[in-house]
Amino acid sequence: MFNSHIHRIVRNKINLTAFIIILLIPMLEIVQLLIYQKSSDEIFHPAFAFYLSGSSIGHAPQILLLWFLPIYFLLLGADDAIQDYETGYRNILISKIGKKRYFLEKMITSFSISSIAMFITLFVNLILVSIIFAKGTFSKGLMEMEFEGNALFNFSVKHPFITIIIFSIVACILAGLAGTLGASTSLFFLDRKYAYASAFFIWFLLVLNRQSLMFVFQPFTEYGFDVIVPILLLAIGVLIIIPIIVFIYEVRFNEN
Repeated sequence: MFNSHIHRIVRNKINLTAFIIILLIPMLEIVQLLIYQKSSDEIFHPAFAFYLSGSSIGHAPQILLLWFLPIYFLLLGADDAIQDYETGYRNILISKIGKKRYFLEKMITSFSISSIAMFITLFVNLILVSIIFAKGTFSKGLMEMEFEGNALFNFSVKHPFITIIIFSIVACILAGLAGTLGASTSLFFLDRKYAYASAFFIWFLLVLNRQSLMFVFQPFTEYGFDVIVPILLLAIGVLIIIPIIVFIYEVRFNEN
């Protein structure tokens, strides 16, 4: 099923467009930082020019991608179950491999493709900033700062590259869960209007929360483990529980 999913993405213009957009949005961060540098003799440190670091004014590239992750991944193919339903392929697959395996593979495939897409995006961005800002040291003064009692921040500024790698891993996991969320709403509603709206609503509640999910994506902030860890656990909990509920309901109780 994974190979079939990949085959659909390659052949589908909407899926390919979604992937290209996911890949290109972080490039806007590089452009903004280069424009910012024109009025200064400073060159950004590669780690602080990295997309997740959010060094640009206004954080527009971060908002454009991270706030709407489930939508991008639905367009990338997490809504694959809806296409199965519309073409009648869903019943053929379920009769062939069983309902339990069908739902499980849809969710696992969506997690894998979404996390891989995020990994490729961040990896390409890291390579680019490492080349473009190779000799940079500018960190907006952050590397000279130290917050007493904030072990996360102090570790981050001392080991910036290790930090962005760790945050990238977390971002890839959350991206995978965002894709799984989209797959779950697609499997449940079998209608794009409701699947897209509900996935975005759930994700956006986590984003708009006072302790925003976006804090987990951005390194080199003033937030310590006492803030980041509870947000991360809440998000992972919500994004795992919803697919589990959908899976149990659809496999055990929904006879359609």
